[in-house]
Amino acid sequence: MLINPYVFAGGPPPPPAVTWNPLDKSPEITLDFADLRAVNTVPGAYHGVRATKGIAASADGYFELYIEMPVGGFTTVGLETLAHTLSGYVGQDAVGWGYYAATGAKVNAGSLAAYGSAWGQGDIIGVALKAGSVWFAKNGVWQGGGDPAANTGAAFTGITGTIFPAAGIFDIATAAATARFKASAFTYTPPTGFSAWE
Repeated sequence: MLINPYVFAGGPPPPPAVTWNPLDKSPEITLDFADLRAVNTVPGAYHGVRATKGIAASADGYFELYIEMPVGGFTTVGLETLAHTLSGYVGQDAVGWGYYAATGAKVNAGSLAAYGSAWGQGDIIGVALKAGSVWFAKNGVWQGGGDPAANTGAAFTGITGTIFPAAGIFDIATAAATARFKASAFTYTPPTGFSAWE
């Protein structure tokens, strides 16, 4: 009798854990903590990293990033497609949507606009995507007056394609962004109607 290798006792195997992608990062970024912590090794230029899992912009997902870097630094975090450069900040290209540490601005296609509060050492940045819109939170507070659960005040709308969590780290060597993609790792509760990225 032939045995189907894709059938397992108790059901199919669980999907792989979502992490930063060791095959989709700048060489100046090193990964540790089971590939969840992205560490910059060469400051003074942007070095990027993306997650292993993208989702359709029309779907919903939430994740958090724990930040290790000076307040007022130049790092950006957010979402981008695979077409976005890894040697620039998140939002440098039209296919990236970022939140900028130094001023709290939102950024897309290289254009910064006033949005929220600056962030840095010890802050937790939340990112929520749903139906082509994205919101950013700092320490549980949604920025720019936004409310993802009510679908109001999004930082960006009209996003399409397959979208990946991303970070563009500029600051001191050892500056880092630790990703939290599964619900058990979150500090804050995702907005109503949003699922964990993993």
